Amino acid sequence: MKKILFISTALLATLTACEDYNDQFNIGSQISDVKKGVAIKLEASDYAAVANNATNKEVALSKDPENGTYVAALEAIGKNRYFASKTEAEWFLPAFITEKYPQADAGSRFSVSYNMYREPSTYLSDFKNLKEYTLVNADYRNVWGETATATYLSPSTLKKLPEVLAAKIDKPAEGDMVAVNYAYSEFEPSAGGGSVIPMVYQQVTSFDGEAGNYVIAAKADDGNYYPFGKLDKESNNYGYMNPAPITVGENGVIANADGAEQVVTLGKTEKGFTLLNGWSKYIYMSGTYNSFNVSETVPTEGAEWVLNSNGDGTFALKNVEKDKTVKLTYINDKYSYGCYPESSYAYFSDPMTTETGKFSIKDVTLPEGSTYVWKIDSYGYYKGSAYVGGKNLASESYVVSSEIDLSEATAPVLSFNLALNFLSGNKATDFFQVKVASDYTGDVAAATWTDVAYDASGIGSSWDFTDQRIDLSAFKGKKIVVAFVYKSTDACAPTVELKSTLVQEKDAKYWDVCLFKEVAENEVEAALLRMSRASGAYANSSALYVYTDGAWVEYSKEDVNVLVADPKFYAELGTEYVSKPSVIFPVYLTQKFPYAAKGDQVAVVYKNAADADPIVEEYTFNSTWAVSTNYSTRTTIFEKAADGSYTAQAGVYLDEALTGGSDGGFTVQDVALTGVSYVWKSDASYGWKASAFMNNTNYETESWLLTPAIDLSEAMAPQLSFEEAHRYLNGNPISEYMMVKVSTDYVDNVETATWETLEVDETQWSDGQSWDFYKVGPYSLSSYVGQVVRLAFIYKSSSSAAPTWEIKNVLVNEAE
Repeated sequence: MKKILFISTALLATLTACEDYNDQFNIGSQISDVKKGVAIKLEASDYAAVANNATNKEVALSKDPENGTYVAALEAIGKNRYFASKTEAEWFLPAFITEKYPQADAGSRFSVSYNMYREPSTYLSDFKNLKEYTLVNADYRNVWGETATATYLSPSTLKKLPEVLAAKIDKPAEGDMVAVNYAYSEFEPSAGGGSVIPMVYQQVTSFDGEAGNYVIAAKADDGNYYPFGKLDKESNNYGYMNPAPITVGENGVIANADGAEQVVTLGKTEKGFTLLNGWSKYIYMSGTYNSFNVSETVPTEGAEWVLNSNGDGTFALKNVEKDKTVKLTYINDKYSYGCYPESSYAYFSDPMTTETGKFSIKDVTLPEGSTYVWKIDSYGYYKGSAYVGGKNLASESYVVSSEIDLSEATAPVLSFNLALNFLSGNKATDFFQVKVASDYTGDVAAATWTDVAYDASGIGSSWDFTDQRIDLSAFKGKKIVVAFVYKSTDACAPTVELKSTLVQEKDAKYWDVCLFKEVAENEVEAALLRMSRASGAYANSSALYVYTDGAWVEYSKEDVNVLVADPKFYAELGTEYVSKPSVIFPVYLTQKFPYAAKGDQVAVVYKNAADADPIVEEYTFNSTWAVSTNYSTRTTIFEKAADGSYTAQAGVYLDEALTGGSDGGFTVQDVALTGVSYVWKSDASYGWKASAFMNNTNYETESWLLTPAIDLSEAMAPQLSFEEAHRYLNGNPISEYMMVKVSTDYVDNVETATWETLEVDETQWSDGQSWDFYKVGPYSLSSYVGQVVRLAFIYKSSSSAAPTWEIKNVLVNEAE
């Protein structure tokens, strides 16, 4: 079997085009009698021809004239160069054949090979809930305790990573996965710490609630960072702050000489933190003023602050008592800090990370079997989906804002972050809409809604958040609500994610702050300072952990090699993320796997945007590394009728992966059981699995695994292939314990049916020394053309051997 490899460095890229088959199939369009069959393999341009065919456009519109679902599906065929379902191929290929061979007679047969969408490799589902976590100083202190002072892990402490994750990740779900970045050294630290070393200030994109020294600064439109903390003069006791810009170096690092003068010390309090500036004065607020006060002692009121992430690398620094937020503004030709109520800088804002009461969910139609469409995801955003129990279900649900007062607005703008996935080539605006109403009173059906346009380009097939901005000038002078509307059908139920909703003036000049944490200049190695934020401040290693059975464990899987690339990968690139994976990874994988064999696969987990969660993308080696295609080749036979229409004959007669929880419709018939209650069972990871070894004993058994009926009545050259793995034959011949048979008269009893043994090439089968799957076949089934057959995989065991046999990816199709 081809080994599947993983590489976690943390969406599918563009599809590779089909080869040009013009020369191979040089058949003129004047062909008339092709009853023996002509093979056509669609090339890249043929999919565009299918999509642009006038007849096909009429067919697509007639299928769903109201919603245009199939019009979009037809357009997607031309763009994607594959069909999304067998139905689409059978609808749209006849017109293509007619256009290509208009003179073909009745009875002419065309065997058309084309690309058919397939689900990604089943193992990729392991990565569906993948996040990233980078250890912070507090984590290292907890790991080492009083034994040493070190901000890295060593061989003796690496085993404590599960404890770190257990403490940091709240309410993990079964299967959640985390790419963990951490600093590592082979050298064990000396006990009790070390000498004083210079400190610098590293920008962070998350805040773990750790007290300590920070530089707090906001980045203005001029590209400069302006530090927060000091009034204009040390002798001043109140006022606004009007700072000069501070230098922020490469990778978000402020040097000691610049940062030390601007340090603000966060001290833990009951509700948040106190802020002590570089002049040893506590920052607080008094009365109703938007300016700041300072004092050498902690004031009894107005001195507690909280920091909340905005999800974009900035933070909202808010005064707890006054409910006002620190903002850098541009006023009177200079940059200035004040602390303002929300109404000063925004008409409405909500990070949408938790339930704040600013949005309410109004369900119109719930998907069958579910109690919700929208929910606040544990990772901090509103998430809408009607994909339930493995099915797309119809639904409609609104997320409605509280009232937004635009009475004094002049040029209001709505902004939010949007991600949309699993659109499957459909039109985004059919499934997600943004609406505004000025007469909403709690009933979405009774309100008058106006649709406002958002940017639907580039969304629909990834988890990447896009920045959306919508002009609300048409509603100035009114009090409105904004609704985010999710809709789905039984054909498509995409997933929508929302966060960071803001309504403010178009040209408002307000900026939130960034955090720069005080760290030792040579915490691990001075060279690591060159590493980007995306790799963690000083991390040089990574590992992949999964939450299973109530604990965090390092991710591993039988027959799967896992390689977690460390943050040095990003440092070598000199970037925080990979913007051109199809260019970078083929080179990188060639370096990592110089002896890769054809068909080897690697799941590359990487970041394709700054401050984003990791994503997964599969690459396959075929002389070079390239993104795995999300389609397979399928063959369908079309026969022309007397009236000129075409009838589709099945070109793939059985195609069952037998993994992922599907038994493929296979059935089991036991002939003899001794000492065991069953032999075959369906396994979600390994397909159908047979064994008669129990309680350290080999039992004598015979059990048949039967396929569903396979109709070869219209076949031309059918063939069988499958993948198998086995072990524990103990030197016995394969043919006595595992065999494949075919019957044309099976009804309900294997012992009364007539069976023919399929002669197989045992050199293709597993050597029985590992659990590697081997592809067996293809074996011709041409002698059964015109008949309906059943295949049987027969397992036998004896007291000398009760092997384990695993079968998956059973395929009966036309030979190409």
